[in-house]
Amino acid sequence: MPLNKFKKSLINGFALASLLVAFYIGQSSQKETDEFSKSQVFRERQIDKVCKKNGNIAAYSQNHLIGYVSIGNSQGYGGPMKVLLLSDTIGNTMDIELIQNSETHAYIEKLKNKRYFEQYPNKKVNDKYLIRSDISVVSGATVSSNAIALASREAAWNIAKNKFSLPLPDVGIRWEIGKYELIVVLIFILALIATQLKYKKLRYIVLFSSCLVIGFLLNASISLSHIGRLCLAYIPDIRHHFVWWILVFGNLLAIAVMGKNVYCNSICPFHAGQIFLNKISGVNFKIHPGLSKHLIQTPKYLLWLSLILILISKNPTISSYEPFAMFFSLEGMGIQWYILPAALIGSLFISDFFCHYFCPVGASFRFLIEKRNKLKHLIRKHHE
Repeated sequence: MPLNKFKKSLINGFALASLLVAFYIGQSSQKETDEFSKSQVFRERQIDKVCKKNGNIAAYSQNHLIGYVSIGNSQGYGGPMKVLLLSDTIGNTMDIELIQNSETHAYIEKLKNKRYFEQYPNKKVNDKYLIRSDISVVSGATVSSNAIALASREAAWNIAKNKFSLPLPDVGIRWEIGKYELIVVLIFILALIATQLKYKKLRYIVLFSSCLVIGFLLNASISLSHIGRLCLAYIPDIRHHFVWWILVFGNLLAIAVMGKNVYCNSICPFHAGQIFLNKISGVNFKIHPGLSKHLIQTPKYLLWLSLILILISKNPTISSYEPFAMFFSLEGMGIQWYILPAALIGSLFISDFFCHYFCPVGASFRFLIEKRNKLKHLIRKHHE
């Protein structure tokens, strides 16, 4: 085996082994925690004792019955979500608290700033808890709004059914599919055509349509958190995350069948933004081939390091550094405030600057295409 090929195999083996170890550490560190002891709701209400009886959890303050507690679960944008709900003794919601989530911090802050959580107190425990019905949605944090509503419903209905024997409303099987979801389907179909036929004009039309709809209106770009969710098997319900499924699984299917990365080529809203900036400047510096050869490997190492952190923490958003969401919403945190201007300035002078040298999403899809092509080659060789 040639030395370079041996070194590459060694590095790939180390990367795979370290990811497996990180996954094992993350999964084995699951410890049962007292979900009530650190609750802000409990502190504010001075709840000092809970008693479990007949499937109900009663909450007391100085031996005085305050109400009943339940925990509800759902899938948010970043992964699993838990909501604690406290009801009074006659079946009204007193308060809710988000006690576990993997959402981007900016989304939760937006919910708090828009007073989203204040609409839950005084609701009946057997209400519908439906967004756009009896729960108002916060624009720009629709997925998080819906996930909290679903978790709150599960918690409230547990109390309604087990403690008060109340009838529960029929909310049916709701699909969150509206005009924007249908537009995303159309964008994806046109992107498939543009990529397969190499139709440049259609590609540009699709890219800038995606920039408007998927970027500015929905802020639903594929990010490292999507890759993290797949690795952790945090698969969201298609009924409430239709755009997520179209973009992620649609692109994975295109890679498997066509060997083409349709998303990065013809859909990515941030890619469209970089093209626009580079066209404005009219400048396209060429990095020295020797330096470019090393820089182009950077996304792989960033992807590997990010996945290590995600797998250990079991939090898909913990190491998300891409500036996509911040670019379209102007809301971000930490290192994103530095990466976004660097990426935009770089795009003025170097075509697809972030895509080539920093994007972990592109790196993950290129990795899958490489493995897919190798598998296809092996199958052909086997049948020859």
